[in-house]
Formats: sequence, structure tokens, C-alpha cells
Amino acid sequence: MNVNFINPVLGSILDVLSTMAHIEPEVGSPKRKGKHDVVHGKNITGVISMVGRRGNASIALTFSEAAILHIAKKMLPSEITTIDGIVIDLVGELANMVLGGAKRDLENRGYSFQLSLPTIIFGCDYLIAHKTNAPIIMLPFTMPEGEFVVEAGYEEVNEYVYSSSLPSNLAP
Repeated sequence: MNVNFINPVLGSILDVLSTMAHIEPEVGSPKRKGKHDVVHGKNITGVISMVGRRGNASIALTFSEAAILHIAKKMLPSEITTIDGIVIDLVGELANMVLGGAKRDLENRGYSFQLSLPTIIFGCDYLIAHKTNAPIIMLPFTMPEGEFVVEAGYEEVNEYVYSSSLPSNLAP
């Protein structure tokens, strides 16, 4: 995993949560995700792909039910007690904010990406299918109210593959 890629993602999640929810989670030790590792328990995940001239990436933010309900209580004016449409929208917005911040940082380092819309997965015991062949690094976070995991994978590509694999209206 390219540290130049993962550090902006890490910095962005910490910035978004501290700014928007006044939460300072503890970062755990990263580990490599196995190809068939399943997310266990009741969780909600926002997945976004990033396609760029230099490389492609896939990011997933997976929150335990307790973690996302705590974050929702801190960010939203209404009392949230269950994962509903509002919380699902919040996960999509968190994914957008985190990747938007990371994208901005990466652009300052010479990378350029197009972001997909987030895909939301909610349920128990599911597999996250990343749209990259790169190894996926899992960064666990904890807070007293619950835990969440950021998964990130980045693979370098050459310009020919990039420009020939996109429809003409998306190619730069």
C-alpha cells in the first residue's frame, strides 16, 4: 500500500469526525485484509471508488451500529436510536466528506481522481467487494461508544490503461 495514498485518507477521517462530530477516535494497528474476509456483526458501510490517471482506489468506511448511532447523535439535531434512512444518508455523506478531503490532499501531491457515488451496505455478516486488484489495508478505530474500520486499496495504472478503459465522456 502506498503511504502517500493512505495517509490522506487517515487524516481526512480524523479531521471530519473531529470537526463535524467532535469525536477523537483512537487509531489501531493496520492490517492487510484477506480477499474473503467478511464484516461480522451488524454494520453499515459506505464504499467509494476513485479512478485517476496515475491509479485507481477503493475506500470503505464500515461502522458498527453503536458507532454510527453515536456519530449520528453528535452530528444530527434529532434523536437517533436506530439505523434508518437518515443514518444511511449520513454514512454516504461521511464517505463523501472523507474522500473529498483525501482527494484534495492527494491533488496537492500530483494525483487526480474522479470519485464515484457512495454505495451503502447495511446488514450482518457481509463481504465488501472493492473495485481494485490492490491489497486492501484495514485501519481500525475505536471510541468508547463503538468501533469502525477504514479499508483502502490503491493500485498504480499506466495512462494508456486509464484513458482506454473509460468512456470518452469521462476521459480527461
